[in-house]
Amino acid sequence: MMTRLLALACMVVLAGCGGGSGGGNPLAQGPASAQNVADNSSDFPGLTKCPESGSYDNYLKAEQTKAPDQYASDKITWDDLKKSGANDSYVAIYAANTSDCGQFGSGTPSGKVAYVYAFRFKDSTTAAASFKADSKDFHLSDSDIASLKAAGGTAQQGAATGLGDNSVVLSISIADVAVYVAFWQNKQFEVAMLAFNEPAIGASAATKINGRVH
Repeated sequence: MMTRLLALACMVVLAGCGGGSGGGNPLAQGPASAQNVADNSSDFPGLTKCPESGSYDNYLKAEQTKAPDQYASDKITWDDLKKSGANDSYVAIYAANTSDCGQFGSGTPSGKVAYVYAFRFKDSTTAAASFKADSKDFHLSDSDIASLKAAGGTAQQGAATGLGDNSVVLSISIADVAVYVAFWQNKQFEVAMLAFNEPAIGASAATKINGRVH
């Protein structure tokens, strides 16, 4: 899942170094659902939602058929997140070219593609703890960030991102592939967003997504 996509973004960095709407309105009471937060096609104008979008369980079913090796790893990741308190999930994937759907992070997109992962936890404390954990699920190491900066990318963390204290935003453009990565925790949610070849949309999309958390 997200680990694979972050690895793909890092691969782009290392290479450069020579090395349908479905969100609906927010719920009036209680936390939003993961789908309410992640799924709104207006975040990425001109892109179409890919068929593997849906709950993370549904995403895994699609992945199991097309990428069984990656499925095994992602299933463990999802089980770990649930053990950490995650109780709802949604994956929204949008692409300009249908050929970029169903890739499951296995290749560099040929056109504009966006991935949004939203995980709702039982409370904000467990969501924050998951964000801060130095684990394989979403973590980018200091050396990863240093490599990105050395390749001409930018990295922001905390309040500077506009997404809250528990947040990191990375962006880089190498070999005609622009990558924007945002990962943050807000209230009961952890959200991760990757946008390929959408440099003008990434930041505004992350702001819209974050605005649906309540």
